Parts: sequence; C-alpha cells; structure tokens
Amino acid sequence: MKSLRILGLADLHDHIESLDGLKDLNADLIVFCGDLHNGSHKKEAMPVASALARLGPPVLIVPGNMDHKDVVPDLWTEAGFIMLHQTIFRHEDYGFLGLGGMVARDPRRLGDPARYYHRDEEVYRILAAAYPKISGTKYKIIVVHQPPLGAQDRLYNGESSGSVCLRRFIEEYQPNLLLCGHIHEDRGECSIGSTKVVNVGELRRGFAALIDLGEDIRVHWI
Repeated sequence: MKSLRILGLADLHDHIESLDGLKDLNADLIVFCGDLHNGSHKKEAMPVASALARLGPPVLIVPGNMDHKDVVPDLWTEAGFIMLHQTIFRHEDYGFLGLGGMVARDPRRLGDPARYYHRDEEVYRILAAAYPKISGTKYKIIVVHQPPLGAQDRLYNGESSGSVCLRRFIEEYQPNLLLCGHIHEDRGECSIGSTKVVNVGELRRGFAALIDLGEDIRVHWI
C-alpha cells in the first residue's frame, strides 16, 4: 500500500506571506491544526483561507482558539476545506478524527460564544464517541489544536499545558498518529505508547512538517 504524505500545518495567525514557501511541496493532504486566523473578521480572514486552498491538496482543518465560531464554519466551507471538528474523515484506509479548540482552565471562558473552548473532561467523551467510525481503518490519525499533557506541550516557563483527558484517550486507544499545534515553543515529536505525537510548529515563523504515513511514520521538518 502506498504511503500517505501529509503536510502538517498550524498557527499561521493570518500571516499570509508564510504560505509562500509551501507552494512547491508535494503532499496528498494538508492537515491544519488550528489558528489559521488571529481572531479576525471574515473580510480579513478570507484572503488567508483562499491562499491556503490554492496550495492544491485537500485541506483537513480543525479550529484553534483564535479561529472564531462566527467566522470560520462558513468561510472554510466556501474555501473548500474539510472541517474535522468533532467529526471524522476517511481517505482510502486512513481514518482522521478531529477536535478543535482548547481546554478553558477558567470556567468563565466557557461562555464566550465566539471561541472554541471546552472542559477537559469533554475531550475524552467526544473523541471516544466518534472513534468507532474510524476503527475499521488501517491507520488512525487524531487532529487537534492543543497537545496532550506531557507531549510537546511545554511552555517557555517549563510548565506543561496540554489536555489531561486527551492524554488519557491516546493512552487507551493508541491511534497511529496525533497532529497538533498551539504550543509554539515545543515543536517536535515524541511518543505516547505506540502513538506518534507531532507538534507541527508555528507556521507564522515558517515552521511545518511533512509526514509520510505508512508501515513507518517519518517526519521531515520544514
């Protein structure tokens, strides 16, 4: 079976010029792990979404904490993106399951109607409920914005800032691959059991990852 090449991206924050260096890269799919925008309104965000779509490969995307609910669902549909938030996508024998946003440590933030915030305990429930829909695929890929606790989630001050319940889900279900962003300063890869975790890095600074997914998982850093 031919391997699948994924261009893993995150955290562009509307810096459209950072897409220029990706135009000549060959990939089967683009997976964008949130924060394409920077809290911008539709008029400001539209050129960025259009530029990402023009790169060519189909775009699977989850929202980040800076992609607002009153903008991105309609805009991303117009751009032709496949929005993975709380749902799945199957490509040949590859199953993708996505959850956007981030855990709100302050419960007062949960009431913000424009933000993709959730409680940590909801992460496990949402992913576990949807996982059976990709259980028959050979390769299973989880796409999130925020990393799992203790896996490419370390802030500049040394604090781990990932999701506890995402970590629990990964430990129990052991998908092949998890792609994330959000923590700009901890770009890189690690493993949780047999699951490869890849924080693809901050595209605003030109960072990205090409992931070849087949019998082995190989990450090529951009």
